[in-house]
Amino acid sequence: MRLKRFLPVLGFLCIVSACGPSKPVIKPGPAIPGINLSGRWFSKDFGEMTIVHAGDAIKGEYADPRGPEHNGGFRGTLIGDLIKLQWIKPGKREAAVMLKRGRAYLRVSARGQKLIGRWGYDDSEDDGGPWRAEKSTSD
Repeated sequence: MRLKRFLPVLGFLCIVSACGPSKPVIKPGPAIPGINLSGRWFSKDFGEMTIVHAGDAIKGEYADPRGPEHNGGFRGTLIGDLIKLQWIKPGKREAAVMLKRGRAYLRVSARGQKLIGRWGYDDSEDDGGPWRAEKSTSD
């Protein structure tokens, strides 16, 4: 008898818990006047990065510290102070490194010297982890 009264409550709780909070929408801030992101960058996670910035287009490559079979590239768009991009790591069959791809977002610091964001696999922008980079001072 008690079980019959408890089942609707249990069902309701299951439905409510499945409807957890949605992911926050990452919105761009204002554009940074005169910004030029082209040059060499360093990321602790992705190694040496080279970025080419023309208009609102961003493209680049990274030399992964784990070795050349982990190197990859990316391209995207700068919207305000936010870069939205797609990345790809072609992989290398001989080294048993699979092709991987995904999305990412990077927020540009006010002086244009740091990028801070997240990366993800496939259609996710954030399930892979943080992505931080600093512009090399030799440029």
